[in-house]
Amino acid sequence: MTVSARAFWLLRGRLGRVSALGRSAASLLAAPGTAGRAFRGFRSSGLRHDAIIISGTEMAKQIQKEIQRGVESWISLGNGRPHLSIILVGDNPASHTYVRKKIKAAAAVGICSEIILKPKDVSQEELLDITNQLNMDPRVSGILVQLPLPDHVDERTVCNGIAPEKDVDGFHIINIGRLCLDQHSLIPATASAVWEIIKRTGIETFGKNVVVAGRSKNAGMPIAMLLHTDGEHERPGGDATVTIAHRYTPKEQLKIHTLLADVIVVAAVVFTPLTLSRSLFHLHNLPMLFIVREIQKDAAQVGVHLEKCFGIPKLITSDMVKEGAAVIDVGINYVHDPMTGKTKLVGDVDFEAVKKKASFITPVPGGVGPMTVAMLLKNTLLAAKKIIY
Repeated sequence: MTVSARAFWLLRGRLGRVSALGRSAASLLAAPGTAGRAFRGFRSSGLRHDAIIISGTEMAKQIQKEIQRGVESWISLGNGRPHLSIILVGDNPASHTYVRKKIKAAAAVGICSEIILKPKDVSQEELLDITNQLNMDPRVSGILVQLPLPDHVDERTVCNGIAPEKDVDGFHIINIGRLCLDQHSLIPATASAVWEIIKRTGIETFGKNVVVAGRSKNAGMPIAMLLHTDGEHERPGGDATVTIAHRYTPKEQLKIHTLLADVIVVAAVVFTPLTLSRSLFHLHNLPMLFIVREIQKDAAQVGVHLEKCFGIPKLITSDMVKEGAAVIDVGINYVHDPMTGKTKLVGDVDFEAVKKKASFITPVPGGVGPMTVAMLLKNTLLAAKKIIY
């Protein structure tokens, strides 16, 4: 058989493969009410059903059990207990909530943790002094600075002040560089969460079209790197054909790409608290940047119903998704629920409509969020064991 013929049949076999893990994991990872549903790949046929809802909460519990066993095994060999230090600046309620979740999750798997709380007027120099002290402390396995930081502090400088081997958020320039070179590194937790969800659910990426909506250095970019890189390199990737949309991508152009996508990852992260008008449908032809600017208009003018936004609610609607696509939602938006009069958490995807077309979908809450915390803990254990550095 010639080399070209062999390559063709190898490619054909890989394109057609369906992960055995995916077949067994689909019922395990589905939310209540979907556990008995048969596994469906992209080539599903017959009657249409709602998507398999991937429970990030249940998957995270499974990973945390694996981490707990890893911690116990590590300690049984005479090593110190992994220790996570979290630097928290200011009184942002959301940041405090996220940190509490991380502390609670760390305790559940046997990882020691501490919070170093500083006022919002803390100087950048003081934060760098703190990270330097933690870098030199042999007791500390992992360090993270809870983002966002106040405007007078340069986040990149502070993140680069953490030693790469203790950078459990994976934001240090060396970790990002190694990620881009397909080398082992501490991977940003959100990107790692998305990649782990895809692998454990059995969603095929080899040769598939993937759209990543968002190019942030902490989420969209590393997600795209993991999905498009070579599956046979030192740090295996997804071998997908990846299109990255960003704030200057017109909505209709985004739709053209998403309709071709087998997998859609929505990570249109905006770290500035925003406000949201009643509907974004009138903004379909504008780039995401202008949608964000429209959202930021005076509340009385556009009818505000959003309290905090770290994405763009309903950025992805059902008419933008092809039948059988897998949809991973990274968005975090607190919106007003007119039915209850209370604030609720939603993602960037029109969940109820899109789940009727997708094969797999992650909910918000209960999707990528719990998995992000789990992958942060996994990074802490990796840092303690010094496997990468």
